[in-house]
Amino acid sequence: MSDELARYHAILRDAFHDAPITRFVRQTMEIPEEGTVRITLHPDARYHHGAGRIHGGILGLVLDNAGFFASATTSGGYWMATTEFKVNLLDSVSDEEVVATGHVLRKGRHLVHAEMEATSASGLKVAVGLGSYAILPRKFRGM
Repeated sequence: MSDELARYHAILRDAFHDAPITRFVRQTMEIPEEGTVRITLHPDARYHHGAGRIHGGILGLVLDNAGFFASATTSGGYWMATTEFKVNLLDSVSDEEVVATGHVLRKGRHLVHAEMEATSASGLKVAVGLGSYAILPRKFRGM
């Protein structure tokens, strides 16, 4: 990995981890390669709905983050905006980590398409998603 790409990935990780929502909904992100991101949602009963399971909106948030940041790794430093995303909730999960993986399917000049999958620590596929992310005409801070 080039020094510039490593610096950009560090900027993305910092932007993710410094966001107020990320401090409220405890998540960590890793970038194993360009076009792929893994986000771990750490268990917390505050994310549960009335039946004691993680609310689907929280899973949607984590999937959108995975798609957004996977797409951002391919943007050349340009900021992204979610234009559309779809989530299918497949199963429920309670008090275990959930890992959402985002992977770029196609990058165009102005739009990036990604697929996302959320799996529990016990191996249960809990949700899948598809997202589209626009490449905006401004760079991430520090680029």
